[in-house]
Amino acid sequence: MKHKNLITAAMIIILIVAIVIILAAIPTMAYEGDRITTAKQDALHDAAERLRAAGYAEDTPIIRALSAAWWEEQEALDIVAKVIANEADPRYCEWEHSVAVGVVVLNRVASPYFPNTVKEVVAAPGQYLEAYTRDFADTPRIAYEAAKAALDGDHSVPEDCYWQDTHVQGTAIWKAFVCDTGWFHSVTYICRGIPGVD
Repeated sequence: MKHKNLITAAMIIILIVAIVIILAAIPTMAYEGDRITTAKQDALHDAAERLRAAGYAEDTPIIRALSAAWWEEQEALDIVAKVIANEADPRYCEWEHSVAVGVVVLNRVASPYFPNTVKEVVAAPGQYLEAYTRDFADTPRIAYEAAKAALDGDHSVPEDCYWQDTHVQGTAIWKAFVCDTGWFHSVTYICRGIPGVD
């Protein structure tokens, strides 16, 4: 009887471990509930809807161009959200810190001194990780909300903030953020200017 109880207990433990492993392997969906879109995406969608209502077909150049622009903005949103989730996850870091990390990427895109797409900025050697440009399924919704704020201009980060790191770069510190999760503590500096240029 005692031997049978040990086997049953072992089987229950194995079953519990298997369930935990399976649940851990299922990715968290990037979108919980309604899809998060930027103001630019909403404007593109509205323009396309007006044209469709006026009789334009899906395969017309203007509808195709609006659709392509919508997806380009979606790619930027996905990548910026993943950068934010990995560099300053808003579940643990101050909201302004998380948004500022996204804005740094966008400021680089707007600058003539860096690549001119979000994907190229993030994948540039020695900057972020190229892995941030794909596999968005586990990016939390709140990181998308922070990315939307960055893309929509809903922030106070100066246009010349090009650097975000645990050490000072650029020509001046705009702001320093402390992130303390209880198991991880770091200081991130958001810095302005390009040395030798500004």
